[in-house]
Amino acid sequence: MADLRDHSVGFRFRREWPAYIYLIPTVVVLLFLNAYPIAYTIYISMTDFGTGGRGSLLNYHYIGLTNYYTAFHSGLPTTLTLLENSLFWAGGSVVLFLAVGLGLATVLNQEIRGRAVYRTLILLPWAMPAFITILVWSNMWQYDYGIINEVLATVGIKPVAWLVHADTAWTALFVTNLWLSFPFYTVVFLATMQAIPKDLYEAASIDGAGSFSRFRRITLPYLAPTIIFVGLMGFLFTFNNFYPIYLITSGGPGISTQIFITESYNKAFGSVGASPQLSTAALYSVLDFVIIVAITVVVIWRTDLTRNWLK
Repeated sequence: MADLRDHSVGFRFRREWPAYIYLIPTVVVLLFLNAYPIAYTIYISMTDFGTGGRGSLLNYHYIGLTNYYTAFHSGLPTTLTLLENSLFWAGGSVVLFLAVGLGLATVLNQEIRGRAVYRTLILLPWAMPAFITILVWSNMWQYDYGIINEVLATVGIKPVAWLVHADTAWTALFVTNLWLSFPFYTVVFLATMQAIPKDLYEAASIDGAGSFSRFRRITLPYLAPTIIFVGLMGFLFTFNNFYPIYLITSGGPGISTQIFITESYNKAFGSVGASPQLSTAALYSVLDFVIIVAITVVVIWRTDLTRNWLK
């Protein structure tokens, strides 16, 4: 019997239309929970909602693309800084995730004594609540009482004001984010490596291939789809990863570590004693959303992830 995937989309719809009827309630709920908030946020970004002008929390007006013109005209330096920071935050984190996760998975995939213990220990950072972990790391980076500076002092290195300068603040954020995320990448890569047929490695060894050659010609090709997928998911998640930046640097010094999502929060809720600028907050949210969608479409198109979806 022919596989249904061998037929056209129209044929499959005519054959399976009752199943789509049962999906209608789910689709309606998803549209309400996702499409409506997105559409309303786009609308708010085109109003003077909470901007301190005519708009207020109870009375606001549609002003078209005025906010977008401001963001890309007088506010262009801030917008570009937020874009650069968001891309740097997501891209740099993913590179670290992939490198450390792949390295640890390669080590744990070897026949070493105590391998089961190491595999268990590698999950401990993942088992702790992320919010608590970030608060602990925030204290560890403090200049006066942080344990990191105390450790540096024991080897003769002067204390570092980690959260005062942009370069060191980014270092603190990347290290903290790596601690939160590397167990997941290690486990995923390790599981993929264990699914690779051992016969391939044995045949390569017989042919005289060294460890690096086997890794490059066997392991990496098998891992490539996994690397692309978890790399994309990690990039999208980190692009909107609010908590490390908000709890450790609060976007400082200045806005040198501020990203779209944290700036959006600050405009809406973060300024003590200031009126919320909700339309500006919505604008940054929309820009963030558009960038993520664009990156996702490009990556999926270039990697052909949807090749068999409509066959």
